[in-house]
Amino acid sequence: MVIVGNPITEEQKSIFHRLLTTNDLIDISTKVNVSYSTVRNIFYRTQSITEENKEVVAKMISKSFEKTEDALIYFEKAKSELKQMLQEQE
Repeated sequence: MVIVGNPITEEQKSIFHRLLTTNDLIDISTKVNVSYSTVRNIFYRTQSITEENKEVVAKMISKSFEKTEDALIYFEKAKSELKQMLQEQE
């Protein structure tokens, strides 16, 4: 949940820090037309969310979701391939 007047939650920060890179933050800054320093400050919880910058958080959530979906696809494929390798070893 995004609450104007507050920083992102600790849980959001934890998720974003695991998934988003500096390049992702730069891309978000460009797409939303907000300074990189604002995006970075939101990322580190040193700036509260405002009406003007709340789209930054929406983009962070969207990019994190996208990267999670990509990772799930990758790991499911890797799991299947590893399972086949194990079976071939038997």
